[in-house]
Amino acid sequence: MRPAEENRPDPDELLSRIGGEGSKTRGKLKIFFGMAAGVGKTFEMLRDAQKAKSEGVDVWIGYLETHNRKETEAQAEGLSIIPRKRSKYKSVDLEEMDIDAILEKKPDLVLVDELAHTNVPGSRHPKRYQDVLEILDQGINVYSTLNVQHLESRAGIVEEISGAPVSERVPDSILEIADEVELIDLVPDDLIKRLKEGKVYPSDKVPQALHSFFKIPNLTALRELSLNFTSKLVDRELSRLEPTKDSKLSDKILVAVSSSSQAANLIRYAKRIAFGLKCPWAAVHVDNGEVLSSDQKNLLRENLGLARELGAEILNFSDRDPVFGILRAINRTKATHIVIGRSSKSKLSRILRGGSFVDKLSELPGDFQILLAPTEIVKEKPKFRFGFFTKGTRSKPIQYFFSFLALLGITSFNLLLNIFAGYWSIGLVYLFFIMFVALFAGRGPVLITASLSAIFWNFLFIPPKFTFYIEKVEDWMMFGTYFILALVLGALTTRLRDREEALQTGEEALSGLYRLSVALSKTHSLDEIASVAVETIGDTFQSSVLILLADEDSLLSRTPHPKSGFKPDLKESALAAWTFQNRKPSGKDTDTVPLSKGLYLPLLTPGGCFGVIGLDREHKDSLELEEETLLFSMLNQIALSLERIQLLGIRANAKMVEESEKFYSALFNSVSHDFRTPLTVIRASLDLLEAGNGKNEKEKFDLFSEIRIAYKKLDRLVGDLLDMSRLESGRLMLDLQWEDPLDLINETVRIAEYEKGEHILSVESDESMPLVRMDRRLMIQVLIHLLQNAFLHTEKNSVVLVRASVPKDHLLLTVEDNGPGIPVGQEDKIFEKFTKVSGSVQGTGLGLSICKGLVEAQGGKIWAENRQEGGARFLIRIPVLTFPPLEDAIV
Repeated sequence: MRPAEENRPDPDELLSRIGGEGSKTRGKLKIFFGMAAGVGKTFEMLRDAQKAKSEGVDVWIGYLETHNRKETEAQAEGLSIIPRKRSKYKSVDLEEMDIDAILEKKPDLVLVDELAHTNVPGSRHPKRYQDVLEILDQGINVYSTLNVQHLESRAGIVEEISGAPVSERVPDSILEIADEVELIDLVPDDLIKRLKEGKVYPSDKVPQALHSFFKIPNLTALRELSLNFTSKLVDRELSRLEPTKDSKLSDKILVAVSSSSQAANLIRYAKRIAFGLKCPWAAVHVDNGEVLSSDQKNLLRENLGLARELGAEILNFSDRDPVFGILRAINRTKATHIVIGRSSKSKLSRILRGGSFVDKLSELPGDFQILLAPTEIVKEKPKFRFGFFTKGTRSKPIQYFFSFLALLGITSFNLLLNIFAGYWSIGLVYLFFIMFVALFAGRGPVLITASLSAIFWNFLFIPPKFTFYIEKVEDWMMFGTYFILALVLGALTTRLRDREEALQTGEEALSGLYRLSVALSKTHSLDEIASVAVETIGDTFQSSVLILLADEDSLLSRTPHPKSGFKPDLKESALAAWTFQNRKPSGKDTDTVPLSKGLYLPLLTPGGCFGVIGLDREHKDSLELEEETLLFSMLNQIALSLERIQLLGIRANAKMVEESEKFYSALFNSVSHDFRTPLTVIRASLDLLEAGNGKNEKEKFDLFSEIRIAYKKLDRLVGDLLDMSRLESGRLMLDLQWEDPLDLINETVRIAEYEKGEHILSVESDESMPLVRMDRRLMIQVLIHLLQNAFLHTEKNSVVLVRASVPKDHLLLTVEDNGPGIPVGQEDKIFEKFTKVSGSVQGTGLGLSICKGLVEAQGGKIWAENRQEGGARFLIRIPVLTFPPLEDAIV
């Protein structure tokens, strides 16, 4: 371990590091925006690039699509081109932009045409705009092009206008984060003229384009969309720079998202409203306990992914009634506008449910507006007409089989019971049986079993038997009541069980988080945190786990932690490194290399990224929404624990540095005077000796004595500093020998004679003193310090007593004086470094601290107390464990 001084960071290095971090800025994005292909976006981008190059900017073409337009190709002459990356997909050779080559080249400006392009499957990112975002994060400026039809919030409108599907889309946020958006406008007549001249598409494709997309009404509508969107971008920028009282920044849009196929259009409509009002927005999904099919789960995930991509805050709530779930979301987000879709329920269904969703929501108290989106109404399919009974069904064929088998069993029992009881009693038995089945089966088996039990009861027990005819009115009433009760009780019991399972799932998630937090709270090292993380995440998600931690230099370790069960190959390891560098998830089911084997997530806190967690998700289904939420919560807990360990280390180092600074400051303040005084005496005495002036031998002897005393003080001071350094570093070497305590005291008194001055030094000891194992040199030094301390704090002619005794199994050395004593409460504090009882007393304040260290190094103990008759007493106790073997008797 290096000394504290060597561990101290260089202030200049810190400032340069801070300056370096602050200087790393994000690249600037400029988008050339237009209404359709052929308006001149690429041409204008190249012209601006040529201008930038003439100004000394390092410009490279990352990807350019000229469509064989001569004027565009001419405009690109002289610009350096980064070669495209070749890849093969389904035996077809394709070319894509080489993002790694761009990042390695790191130019000042890179041109990336066709921002909405979809990359080849297996690329790092599915979309080119995601490549651009990564390039921007590395501080590289980007020029790019985009048509209004590719904006996610406008794509649906363009499809309605043109009748052509829009497959390549980008989120609106890509324009909102752009530093500059330049509108390339062209009137529709001029665009059609360019098209006919062959300046947009090849001549063979012109007739088809004129009769489909490139029509005057279509182009006019697209031009209006592009102008409208650009004007709103300008208004948004102005409101951000100069907010006024009429600003709508206090508004917030909330959109309800479900697994409906119309939810995507609802999300796009909410985005357009939020963009127009220049306000934030959020998307909420309310889990009402309904069990979704795999297709519905995928559709819900896509809808929430679309909302997240468009910049929405994602919220998840669990509530049996979606209306109250929406109300909780409104209260949480302080939303002012609620966007919902039109109901596809029939009038009868709305009456049975107590009104439509809009009616229920409008009856709730709150300061919000309901916006009904103009979405298409999709009529319910016939198979969902009995949604009350079939909703959430997850029954397997085995449940139907056992339910029917149990029904046959209870029917056999009822046939025997019919001998002793009437058919009404048998109806009650069937009713209890239906409730019992509902505890174990889903809605489907309960519905079938209830219907069959009513048929069996009618056919086998209600007279006339073995017919479906019921002759009595009261039997008809009983049969109808039974049928309804069987269905309702079965459905309600199943609903309660579903709710219980949902609560149990939530409780398991909370329990898992609680267990993780408790386990992490008991960790004290990075290895312990890694062990807890791998074990907990692996057990929870049934996946092998990889954990890579950052080192002291904030660089990701290339070697997985020994606790990791997932060992990635080179490609997967590079993906984990990308996650750490970009602070974004990557891998399976993400936007970065989604076809990979593992899922990689950064361990992020406000203090930075502390590592990467990887999960082996090969041949595994995508995580559910609840599982994603639980996983990110666990990662947050783990990251905070890693940050806690780091902060504890920083705190310990800071405390060490602080103690070191305090030590050095106190040391220099203390020794400066103690060094200066004897040096002054030596210098003055030498000056007097050199001057001569007829000094006699006695005067010379006195001057030499003063020099000798000053030298010994300096020697003792240097020795004290060296001893303290050895004690602090743990390098003190002991020379333990069997010593006679009385000889030790006598030698100490002899050495102290020159400093006692007019003090009276007295010695007492027991008559028979055993030999004690100790370091003679160190113990003499301890006694010398105690005697010097007594001389400093007592008057002239005071008696200082040194006593040695061996009570029981230890040697007790005592130094007493009749001075003022020790202030009450300072008995232990005087053994601390640089502690002085009186500020007027000379000394470094290290003597007693050195005594304590030297005594404790030999297994002894030293303490101080006041005498009843006045004065101070210092006591040293050295253990006497064994005695040395006696020498052989001399014959």
